[in-house]
This record gives sequence, structure tokens and C-alpha cells, in this order.
Amino acid sequence: MSKITNFMKITKLEITILIDLVAITAFILVPGSFSHPLILFLLILSGTLASMSASMFNNIYDMDIDTKMKRTRSRSSTLNPGTRGLIFSIAAAMIVVSFVLSSVFINLLTALFIFGGFLSYVFLYTILLKRRTTWNIVIGGIAGGFPALAGWAALTNSVSFTSLFLAFLVFMWTPTHFWNLSINNVDDYKASQVPMLPAIVGIKKTEFWIVINTVILIFYSLIPLFVPSIKLGLPYIPIAIIMDIILLYYVLKPAFKSYDKKYFRKAFGFSNMYLMILLLVIIIYPFI
Repeated sequence: MSKITNFMKITKLEITILIDLVAITAFILVPGSFSHPLILFLLILSGTLASMSASMFNNIYDMDIDTKMKRTRSRSSTLNPGTRGLIFSIAAAMIVVSFVLSSVFINLLTALFIFGGFLSYVFLYTILLKRRTTWNIVIGGIAGGFPALAGWAALTNSVSFTSLFLAFLVFMWTPTHFWNLSINNVDDYKASQVPMLPAIVGIKKTEFWIVINTVILIFYSLIPLFVPSIKLGLPYIPIAIIMDIILLYYVLKPAFKSYDKKYFRKAFGFSNMYLMILLLVIIIYPFI
């Protein structure tokens, strides 16, 4: 059991769950989606395999810096020079199976979107951006938007304003979410020389940019109020307004509490709940 638990750590299960939830949300929004449970199952399976594969390749590439960070040091018990070849082979098999399943049994566009998410996380974020620029998580956040495009395309073989809105919602949410987390691990990033924003500009300036990004996110989250073609269900707007207000409270609070890291941890925790509740409201509404 411990081996399975350790293996799941390098697949970053929490990211996979979010990826699947985004894809399911977009899928459910397609009229008539409830008549296609098999396609939904294949979508989730393909997305899960691709997400776990991307996380494993991310960990393989970051083996040298993971041992320098307290948060990731334990990964070496599973992923190390002795197991790297095996983990690489498993990750490669996962992404191949994901692409074959989605392209053959769903459609090629869905497969390309799933593969696009994989490529953007492994190559754009992990290899090109993470160690080179403070914009790493901003630009790299594009990876989180692909599941929304894949979920919609699974039934329609197309892109819509609704799927694009969901994709960019995740993209806009990512900096607020991750910068709060990175402040709690700022010493790790300094030790590993990864230019996450707080490690380069400090906690106070990062708080400023968290607030700026959150304000933009809030305005963006309310676009469906003015664009009728983005159909997310009646409860979305009132719930979004409530969640926006609470999120703003959490991200502003550290500035009034001497930038105590525990308030950034709370903001990070609520940012998880923020996106999850918005997605669940969209998913659950058709069943009401």
C-alpha cells in the first residue's frame, strides 16, 4: 500500500482531479450529454492518463531540484536514478494510451486538446518557463484550460464561447492559486533557484500582484452576465458573486496581517474551494 501511495504522489493526484472536474464541467454543458456516459468515461480515462503522465515527466525533469525542497524531497523515495527509467516508460505508455483512446474512440480534436494540455505542462511550463522567468506560472497556466476544450469537443467536435470561457477561467485562476502556495514555499524556491515570483520580488510585491490578478479574475468570472451565448446555468452568477467577494477577502487579508504566511495558506486553501464550487454549481444544476 505504501508503494502505491508513494507512486500516487508523483502523479499529483490533486491536479488530476481538478483536470477531470474541468473536463466533466464542459462535457455536462453540452446539450444531450447525459446520453453519452461511455464517451464521458473515455474522456475521464484519457484525461487522467495524460495528466498523470505529465506530472511524472515533470517530476523526472525536476529530480535535481526536488531534493532541495522540503515540499518535494520525499518524492526521491519513489523517483530516483534507480527507478527513473521505469517511471519514464510508464509515463510514456500513459500518454500514448491516452492519445490512442481519445483519438480512436472519441475524436481527433479532443485527443489534440488533451495532448495539448500534456505538452503545455511538460514542455512549455516545466522545461521552457519554470526555471527561466517569473512568468512561469502565468503563461504555464494555459495547461489547465485544455480540459475544458476537450470536454466540450468530446461531444461536439468543436469549440464554443462556453468552453473558451471555462478554459480561460482556469487560466486566470491559476496565478492567484499558485502564488499563494509559492509564498509558503519561498525558501524552497530560493534554495533551488527557481524564479517563482515571491522568491524574486518578495512577499509584499507578490501580494500586490495576487490582488491585481484576483480583481481581473473576478471581473472575468462575471462575463457570462453580459454574454448570453455563454450558458453556465442560472445559479452560476449569484454563486460566482458570493465566491468572488469571499476570495477577495482572503487575498486582501495578508496585507492587513503583516504578511503572515498563514494567511497566504488560507488564501491558497480557499482558492481551491473557489474554483471547485464554481465548477460543481455548473455540474449539479442540470440535475436540480
